[in-house]
Amino acid sequence: MRIFFILITVAFLSSCAVFQPKEFTPASLNEELLNLERKPISLQEVLEKNKGKKMLIQIFATYCPYSQRSFDDVLLFQKKNPELEYVFLSVDHSYHDWKRGLESVPVKGQHYYIQKKGEGALGEFLKLKTIPRFLMVDEDGKITVYKSSKVSDKLQNKVQ
Repeated sequence: MRIFFILITVAFLSSCAVFQPKEFTPASLNEELLNLERKPISLQEVLEKNKGKKMLIQIFATYCPYSQRSFDDVLLFQKKNPELEYVFLSVDHSYHDWKRGLESVPVKGQHYYIQKKGEGALGEFLKLKTIPRFLMVDEDGKITVYKSSKVSDKLQNKVQ
């Protein structure tokens, strides 16, 4: 009987394992984003542009109060970690809403608009259900933190 409970416990704990991919899928890498000039760019191109640098990626929306509150933490994180590249991916309702909303976004970095919001290949890969969402990517484009809903010690520990 004791062995039965141990096996059930092990099975239960292993089923609670969290999906933590280390690489983006090809489909998510090919998702078309828009830059500030409304020119298309893929996530793959963004990663290549920042190759050799650690990145903090935030998925947000300019209209979202939770995203707006997170910017204070991001600003502090940027001051502590100026060596990182900061990439901001927006899931706003439209390109024009995003551009207008950026006027009130205090964080500095590379800003891109996800045209398919959370419904394209990137949103599917990220299992994007809530925002803001943070990822940490290393110098080789590998994901070191897949899911964080706030700027946390988990992110800071991946900087060192």
